[in-house]
This record gives sequence, C-alpha cells and structure tokens, in this order.
Amino acid sequence: MAPIILHHSIRSFPGHFKSNLSRGKKRCLTSTKQLVKAGSKTTGLSFYLLSKNTSYTPLPAEELELLQAGMGRQTVSLPEDGDHAEISRLLEETFPKMEYLCGGWLLHKATGGSGRRKLTVIPPETEGYSVKTLKAVSGGGKSTFYIVPLQETLDTSPLPPDSQHFSKMPKKLCYQCNEVMPLQMLAVHINTCKGKFSPDETDDEESELCIVKSKCKVICPICTKDFPEDEITVHASLCGDSFQCMVPEENDQTTCTPTQTSVCTTDSVEDVLRCLEQQVDTTTEFKLCVDREDLPDRGILQWQRKKSASPTSVLRVVFIGEAGVDTGALRKEFLSDMISGIESRFFEGPENKGKNPKYSLTDLDNENFRTVGEIIAVSLAQGGPSPAFFKEWCYNFLCSGEVDFSCLSKEDVADVESSLLISKVEDAADIQSLMLWADEIVTCGYTNQIKMDSKESMIRAIVLHSTTRLIPMLQQLRKGMELYGLVNLMAVNPEACHSLFVPGKILKPDADFIMMSCQPHFSEKGTSRERTERKIINFCKISCRRLKHQMETQAVQVVKNQSLLLSSMCSSG
Repeated sequence: MAPIILHHSIRSFPGHFKSNLSRGKKRCLTSTKQLVKAGSKTTGLSFYLLSKNTSYTPLPAEELELLQAGMGRQTVSLPEDGDHAEISRLLEETFPKMEYLCGGWLLHKATGGSGRRKLTVIPPETEGYSVKTLKAVSGGGKSTFYIVPLQETLDTSPLPPDSQHFSKMPKKLCYQCNEVMPLQMLAVHINTCKGKFSPDETDDEESELCIVKSKCKVICPICTKDFPEDEITVHASLCGDSFQCMVPEENDQTTCTPTQTSVCTTDSVEDVLRCLEQQVDTTTEFKLCVDREDLPDRGILQWQRKKSASPTSVLRVVFIGEAGVDTGALRKEFLSDMISGIESRFFEGPENKGKNPKYSLTDLDNENFRTVGEIIAVSLAQGGPSPAFFKEWCYNFLCSGEVDFSCLSKEDVADVESSLLISKVEDAADIQSLMLWADEIVTCGYTNQIKMDSKESMIRAIVLHSTTRLIPMLQQLRKGMELYGLVNLMAVNPEACHSLFVPGKILKPDADFIMMSCQPHFSEKGTSRERTERKIINFCKISCRRLKHQMETQAVQVVKNQSLLLSSMCSSG
C-alpha cells in the first residue's frame, strides 16, 4: 500500500516532490542571452554644417549647394554618454570636410519662425559639448544644430557623383547622358545637361530655332530695329517720337532685312527696360495677397515671407477684400503704391532734389533694405514706376559700390538733425555760441580744436558723418537690386539708367506719374468716409490705366501697319 500512496501523493502535489536543483527562481544562462553594456544606447541628433562663419541660416538656394558639397543637414547617431571628443570624431566621419577645420567650430541653434532665421550660439561646458546636454537643448532631438566654423571658409565645390559621401543616398539615371548620380545633384544636372547629340542634329536644331526666331520678329518703323511680337507693345510706348527715314543708297548692296541683334544693348532707357523685361521668368508666378491700407510695411513683410517662389518670376497681386484677376493692371497699381510708400517710409530729404536712405539699424537688421532693392528691380522689369528719388551720390554708389568722398557736399545731407547742426555752425557769431554745440560736433567725428577758423572742417565732418553712416543701408539695397542683373546694367552704362533713379526733367508724364504725384488726404482711418475716398482714388487709377492701355494698343496697331508698309516697300524696291 505504501508505494501506491506515494505515487498518488506525487501526482497530487508535484511541487513538493521535485528535486532541489530545480527549485527557486529560474536563471537565464549567459550563453543564451546577450548582456547589454551600460551606456551603449544611442540617440539621433540632426546637424547642419555651414561653409563659413555666419549669423543666419542659409537661403533655400544655398542649401542644395551645401548638400552637393558634402555639407548641409545630416542625422548622426551619438552614444548617450558621449563626450566632446566622441562627438567630434563622429561628426568628422559624417562630414569629411570637418577634418580641415583647424580653427575650431561652435554649435548654434536657429531662433523660431520661418524663412531665414538668426543663429544663436550654444555655449560649451568646461569639458566641451556632451550628448546629454545637446539632447536637452534640442528638446529631445527635435532641433537642428548648425556647425559654424570660426576662422576657416570651407570649399563649396560639388563632390563627384561617385563620392563615398553619397553612398547611402538614392540615385537615378540621367536620360540625356546615361550617368547615375544622387537625386540632389540630378536636380541641377538636368538643367545644364545637353546629352550626347551628333553635330548634325545640333546644327539642325539651331537652324530650326533661328527660323522660329526670325518669324517672330517685328520691325519698328521709328527706330528701324526688330523686336519679338510680345515685346513690341512695350517698345511702342517707349520708343521716341522722331523717325528718320533711312533710304538705301544706289551703291548699297544690302537688302532691307531685319537686323539680327542677339546682344542686349543699353544705350538708352528703353534698352535698359527691355533688357530687364527679358530676364523675367514667365514660366512661374510670384503671388502676393496684400492689404491696400497697410502698404508698404505689410507688403514688404509678405514679400519676405514668400519663400515658395522667386521674385524673378511674374508678379501676381491680389488685394484683400477686392474682386479681380491680375492681368497686369493690379501689378502696376501695387508697384506704384509700393514705390510711393517706400519713398516716404525708407527715404528722407526735400522733394524733387533727391533723397537719402533713412538711418535705421532696425530695418537693416531685418533686411528690409534688401527687400526694397528687390521691389525696385521688379518695378523696373515688370512695368512699374521708376524710383526717381535718389541723390546723385547714392546713385553713384549703387553703380560702382564705392563712395567718392571728394564729391560729397552740404547738399548731400538729408536728415534733419545734421542739416540743423550745419546751420547752427554756420550761424555761430562767436566762440561761445559755437561751443554750445560742441558735443554734437564731436559726436560727428570732429577731433580738432573747436574755433571760429575751423567752421569748414566742422561742417565737413558733419557731412561725412551724415552720409558715410548710410553705406550699410546702400550696400543692402544694392544687394537686392542685383535681381535681373540690374546692378550690372547700371555699372556698364550709368548714363542710360540715370534718369530712372535721379530726379530730373520729366519729358513724358504718364498715368503712373500723375497718380504718384497725387497726395490725397483721407478722413480718419476706419471710417466709412475714408473707405469711400479710397474707392474714388482707386477708380481714378484704374481709369487712367485703361486709357493708357487703349493708347498703347492703338500705337501698336499703327506700328504694325507701318512695319507692313515698310516691308512691302523694301520687297518692291
């Protein structure tokens, strides 16, 4: 009976009859489970290598250039307990060009907002940067760290397509030349790739292009020059009123055919405007939605926020609260209001005698003067009014990029403070009255002894102080006017562009000039009377522009009829 009872007990209570070796908590064998080392966890942080020491994030056009050069944005996996040496080693592996940074680098972080943002330095700890600190600063890896070189400027030339830096990037085949390259390089390559064509095919294509271009030319009977059909409208409204009939001599063997001018000449204002118009990208649009009452400040802000398109494209404007499709009239109206507002907001000086930019470091820091330069270039290229309110020395600086100090005089001073100080120095009758303004004179940079015989030197110091402090504003303005190559045209032929920027005698006042000369005084802002008065002014602008458009259309028709008559006379002769 005993074996039977024992067997029954074992089946009922198996836990009490197991071997002692199997009792207790089960242990996992080290051979079947891998042990994780302490501190082996990694975190991914985003880094952006810049090519030089700068205080702003790169422009969208510069990002692709940096990426092709092996820089730009990359995600780096760093150990969570990594120190400065470990971070530097991994960054050099990710960005090979960091090996040449012997002058040191610092990490920066971009401020909030969109577009081009300001960079703020991230101060390192006593032992340099650590991964834990960077992870906390970036909010858990959400922000991007900008690597800014302190002393060197890295080479931004593109790396070869087969570079080891592009080994993990997706690649595609170019259909023109059958070369495999990364996508970011392919985006630029397809715009310049000509493929592998035979010489015969190239000659045939060039001949076909020449035939198409010759068919689209129209002769202007006034200046006897040929223009494309889509440009004859603008030329007809700008071409001179005199016509010199050119009769071929008997010994002249040349035929009466259109002159083939492929080079853009800048001998006159009309040539400059035509060259700028040819640089406009008609395949894309630069759309703005603005409020008519907040110009020009709101218009400049909307212009700077527009990052999805380039101002080299065709400008399209929509006024908030107004129905209408911009076919050109709204664009001209917007540019007229902007140029007029820019003159009163960013420039100062007497009317019709030229103005200087206002000394405003706030506008300089916000790059408002650069935006003003872009708007000026767009206005000249797309049918807007010309900014004929610059002083002579400002225009000379825009053309050459330098200031001729010997040509500066009292007439070039535009700010009220400097003008009053010059008058006080000139009117001082004795040394006591002159010493009353000693602090202001010294502030202008005058370091000699203040005495009655030194009035001219004091005035000269005030003139130089008032004008030279505006050079940063003019430099930023000139940078924005590089749009469409306007600065290059001004440098090549400053005489032809002079009347567009410096006030002078108006030979042909048009609707834009008349409406810009009007300075209505509206009622209190926000009232119903003020809205009604603005509607009346807008109606006058639209009426003037429609009348101008009708006159231009009639002038174009006359030009076409005269060109047909001239062509028939040449063929019969």
